[in-house]
Amino acid sequence: MSIYLERYAFPPLGIAKKPLPNTEMIVVVPVFNEEYLLVALESLFVCELPLCSVEVIIVINEPENCEQSISEQNTATYNQAIEWINMHTKKGLFFYVKHIKLNKKHAGVGLARKAGMDEATLRFELINNEKGIILCYDADCTCDSNYLLEVYNRFSNNKLKGASINFEHKFDNLSPFEKEGIIQYELHLRYYINALRSIGYPHAFHTIGSSMAVRVDIYKKAGGMNKRKAGEDFHFLHKVIPYQNYEEITSTTIYPSARVSNRVPFGTGKAMGTWLNTNKKELLSYHPQIFKEIAELLKQVPYHFNNKQIEKELNKLPQPVVEYLKSENYVDVLKSINRQSNTINVFFTRWYAWFNGLKILHLVHFLRDNYYPSIPITEAAIRLISTHMEDSFAILKKYRTMDQNFKATQINLTHLYSEFL
Repeated sequence: MSIYLERYAFPPLGIAKKPLPNTEMIVVVPVFNEEYLLVALESLFVCELPLCSVEVIIVINEPENCEQSISEQNTATYNQAIEWINMHTKKGLFFYVKHIKLNKKHAGVGLARKAGMDEATLRFELINNEKGIILCYDADCTCDSNYLLEVYNRFSNNKLKGASINFEHKFDNLSPFEKEGIIQYELHLRYYINALRSIGYPHAFHTIGSSMAVRVDIYKKAGGMNKRKAGEDFHFLHKVIPYQNYEEITSTTIYPSARVSNRVPFGTGKAMGTWLNTNKKELLSYHPQIFKEIAELLKQVPYHFNNKQIEKELNKLPQPVVEYLKSENYVDVLKSINRQSNTINVFFTRWYAWFNGLKILHLVHFLRDNYYPSIPITEAAIRLISTHMEDSFAILKKYRTMDQNFKATQINLTHLYSEFL
């Protein structure tokens, strides 16, 4: 057994049946207080299958001493899942369901995902498969019928270590006001990533928990899933992305629900609840000027390699960025990075390990809070791509198309700093 499983993993879930030797994909589905799990399972069941065995591990979870209504719903969902599994058999596709209690302190989506992903890791180790693919899916999602096949093919053909999978929120059965809310929320998600891509940030990928995948050896190297009650996907993937060979898979799509939910303190469900409760008409997002100023920092990075006059170099940057870097003790950070970098290639790798997804988000928030207040998302999205569209859904479709056409090779350090490499 690996050190990861011995020291850091969630206790085994106790799936009695050993995986088949040709198991190469395991889908993990955390479930909490969910009435419509069977819709998500049906969507997976009708998927085309790759030339390997696929498992689906359903983790119905609840905190110790949780509300009786939630426990009752989870029990009902568990019984429904057992009955459904017994009635649905398909060669090469296996469903397993477990109903578990989580430590009250850490109970949440992060720990539930971890329980399932660690179980997937254990099952891959049982058959000595270090290249197996762990997929994350949610209980309120559906997917295209080519979901499993496309993910398998992309990992196999492109030697991927991890991937974000294209997503589109469902608008079914929503009122016009609810629909406008989810359109603007998804537009915000896509605007942020495309703004980062527009300035050449190499780690700009979507981090949606229901539409991500990682190879099991990289999962262990990245320290496994965290226990966060929200944002677990963002923090996890920004440990995976720096291992490189990470891409967006746009040849298939996951469809997350747009319903109101209080399961996590932020995310789609929370955003929709806020939209409805405050009767908003415009969702605010980051001012485009923020990204223009961060772009100046990224352009200057090569000149921070073994530069004895770094303070003089920093003064060439926009003053708001300089102020942030000072608050982060950047000069000391830079000295440490340079001491560990004997070539500029190593320097770039270490610098972007420091300026990771969380760090750049901190900088974005610093600039927003102190210099450039947020503006309506439709205005921000229009300004970023210089379009004259006004309809929010038309703008969202434009951004969806941009994401569909994105290739990870468009943004890499060689392209960004070709004259220095």
